[in-house]
Amino acid sequence: MNMHLTHRFLALLGATWLAGCAGITPATNPAGNPAASESGIAPVEQVLSRQHRCSASLSLRSQALLPAQEAAICQDLAAIEQRFHQLFQTAGKPVAHDLNNSLRANIYASSDAFKRHAGAHFNMPTNNGGMYLEGLPDRTGNQAEFVANQNKDGTVLNLGHEFVHYLDGRYNLYGDFCANLHDSHDAPENCPKPAPLTPYLVWWTEGIAEYIAHGDKNPKAVALALDEKSYALSELFDTGYISNGGAPRVYSWGYLAVRFMMERHRAELEQMLSFTRRGDYPRYQALLRGWGSRFDGEFSQWLQQIQPRATSAGADNAQAKPAH
Repeated sequence: MNMHLTHRFLALLGATWLAGCAGITPATNPAGNPAASESGIAPVEQVLSRQHRCSASLSLRSQALLPAQEAAICQDLAAIEQRFHQLFQTAGKPVAHDLNNSLRANIYASSDAFKRHAGAHFNMPTNNGGMYLEGLPDRTGNQAEFVANQNKDGTVLNLGHEFVHYLDGRYNLYGDFCANLHDSHDAPENCPKPAPLTPYLVWWTEGIAEYIAHGDKNPKAVALALDEKSYALSELFDTGYISNGGAPRVYSWGYLAVRFMMERHRAELEQMLSFTRRGDYPRYQALLRGWGSRFDGEFSQWLQQIQPRATSAGADNAQAKPAH
């Protein structure tokens, strides 16, 4: 994610969600960062010279992907996109003023190549496993980008999760990252202070990305659910990136909260999304405050009942194996 945590968590979690907020618009001109030429780094078009279009909503720009790897990534992410639209009935229905018609995945050949080039190419930190650069989705010419690298086995870490961030931002959440509800002000997002009051949207944005990427097969999260250390659902609505955060709470507990609401309270979720899709975040907060602790007891019982299932409803991080 796009996982948009503060830098204290970046190296641990591997990815972040960067939006075009105060003072940054990298996605509107991703290939023209002056820092690249000034630093002596070859331009992005030369380093990521291989291009492949999966669909109208996804293209790949890579350093070393093989044709079979490109095909596998396209297939995996197409399944995620289909799953997303089946769940939300959102095909062809982006939120108002969202012009991010497609995502471009920029994939370096290795972690070393990512660290050497990505900072200059995309004006982003590289002490992480990748970033989703949403930019300013209401601007003509804006290009949503995901920047990451292949692992030694050819997989692309977090690609499925980040693709869901793109879909969720385009079809479920009005505005860019800084317009949403969270407490992150750190660079490179530089969202203005002060943070809004809770409840935030972190539980949803990270939870739905995990839920669609992993489906019902998320043993790590289920193991936490059976742990003595647990959260009330009403607590998870206040999850943030600075306060009430941390990797397990943001990702695994976010997954559990979203999965519970998807399975048990879909009507309430649809009401919630009716507010977030039009950017009525005050009503979103009023709705969750109205829920209060109403679902806490049911959530606690549900946590004791769930078990890992044999199949996944979505592709897990869009892994593309090398062709042999």
